[in-house]
Amino acid sequence: MKVYQRVLVTGASRGLGAALVRALRERGYSVMSVARSEGELRREIDLLPASQRERADFRVCDLADPRAAAALVDSVQAHFGDFDVLINNAGAGSFKPLVQWSADELAAGLHLNLLAPMLLARAVLPGMMARRHGMIVNIASDLARRPLANMAPYVAAKHGLLGFSSSLLREVKAHGIKVSAVLPGIIDSAFDGAVPGSKDEAWALKCDALAGRIVDLIELPGSMVIDELAIHPLHQDF
Repeated sequence: MKVYQRVLVTGASRGLGAALVRALRERGYSVMSVARSEGELRREIDLLPASQRERADFRVCDLADPRAAAALVDSVQAHFGDFDVLINNAGAGSFKPLVQWSADELAAGLHLNLLAPMLLARAVLPGMMARRHGMIVNIASDLARRPLANMAPYVAAKHGLLGFSSSLLREVKAHGIKVSAVLPGIIDSAFDGAVPGSKDEAWALKCDALAGRIVDLIELPGSMVIDELAIHPLHQDF
């Protein structure tokens, strides 16, 4: 029997998020997909076999809005019920010098990549703590452990997300709740305007393969947690 049954995934309309949703559904989980694009979310569900549709739902939400996290959790719990796992996958970044960032861009990037996962965690934790059961998975980046020029705001946010995950685990594990941070290397996705499928798997992780390893984290025995998982394509220079 699975430790967990119901999962909420943010940034679920494309790339790693969509791959996570597919992997979870294939393994029998009920999944709530969250993203900004209703069209893309609805298309993913329309492609599902009939046997999986009853375990699939979605919510449209712009997590760059500071008020969105609590409203999202309230809506999901009202219509989907309590969920066991939150996967904070939504994120974005740009490769450009700091002096080219506007103040609004800096604030929006830090909100999406760091504050939104914190707000969502804060919203789901009371229920998880009351049930003494749950897990939060934060998708960070290998940049949480290393610097990179021309991505300073993104790197700062991912450093923060790793620190948040590590500290939160120590805060909530006594309540039966796990927290894991995933630190992927280069991913073959549409990140920062890239073309999905354009990178060789020797130096860029395929979304479906990476998603499978993340789902493995939530299928560990209840007595085990991987607090930090770094995963790279074999030939990435890291």
